[in-house]
Amino acid sequence: MTETIDSTSLIEAFLERHSNLKALPENTSRILRMVGDRECNSTQLLKLISQDTALAGSIMKSVNSAFYALQTKVLRLDHAVALLGLRAVKEVILSSCLSRLCKSVRMGAYDGRDLWDHSIAVAIMARELAACSNALDSEEAFLAGILHDIALLLAVQSETELGTKLIGGAESSNGPFTDQEQGVFGFNHCQLGGKLGANWGLAPQITAAIQWHHDPEAAPPEHRLLVRHIYVADTLCCLASVGFPVTCRFQQVTDRMLETAHLTRDMAAAATAKLPLLFRLHLA
Repeated sequence: MTETIDSTSLIEAFLERHSNLKALPENTSRILRMVGDRECNSTQLLKLISQDTALAGSIMKSVNSAFYALQTKVLRLDHAVALLGLRAVKEVILSSCLSRLCKSVRMGAYDGRDLWDHSIAVAIMARELAACSNALDSEEAFLAGILHDIALLLAVQSETELGTKLIGGAESSNGPFTDQEQGVFGFNHCQLGGKLGANWGLAPQITAAIQWHHDPEAAPPEHRLLVRHIYVADTLCCLASVGFPVTCRFQQVTDRMLETAHLTRDMAAAATAKLPLLFRLHLA
C-alpha cells in the first residue's frame, strides 16, 4: 500500500478541491487533542463541554439513558460528568464531535451513516480487544478505531458521484477495497488518511493506525501493536456486518496476527459476542 507519486499528486489535487478538509474546525481539533491527552481531567472536560451546547446535550442524554437506569433525572452537567466517569465522557464527546462530519448522503445501498456506524463499531471493538490484551491503552484504541476510516467518510461525501461508483463497484468486486478506490479516486483512504492525520496534527500512533490499518506490518514498528488491534477490530466488524461491511471483505484474522497483537481466538470471539449490545448502548 505504498503511496506513489501519482497518488500523492491526486491527493493534493483532491485537497485543493476540498480545502475545508485541510484543517479541522478549531473546536473539533481542540476536542481531539484533549480526548487524546492522558493527563486530561474531568475539570478540563467540563469546561470544554460547557462551551458547546451540542456536547452538553449529548452528555445529558447519555447519563439519562436507559442504560444507567437512574431513579432521578440528572439535571446538572457537573453531576452528569461525575456519574459517567472520565472514560465514558471522553467517548461521548468524541462521538458527538466527529459525528458532525457525517452527512446523510446516499451512495447506492449505503449512506454516510453506515460508514459512521462502522467506525463506531470498530472503536468499540478496538477498546474491548485492548482491554483483553492488556497491551494497549483502551482509550487510545477507541480513538484510533473511531478515526480509522475518517478519510473514506470524507472522500465519498465530498465527491458523491465517485463515492457511489466506488461503493457500487466494491460490492461486486473480487479484489481488495483499496484497489477499487485506486481505480476510482486514484488513491485510497489509507493514503488520504495519512495525509489528513499529518495535516491535522494527530498523534503519530493515531495517524499510523489510520494510514496502515489494512497493512499493519508496514506501519512503523513502534506503532504496529495499535495498528494490529485496529486491523483485527476492523475485520471482525466487517465480518459482523455492522454499518458498511465492504472494506475488509478479503481480510483474514490469522493466528499469527492475533499472536503478534497479544490476542487469542477466545478474546476475539468474546469481543464479537459483546459488540451488538455495546453498539446499541453507545447509540442509546
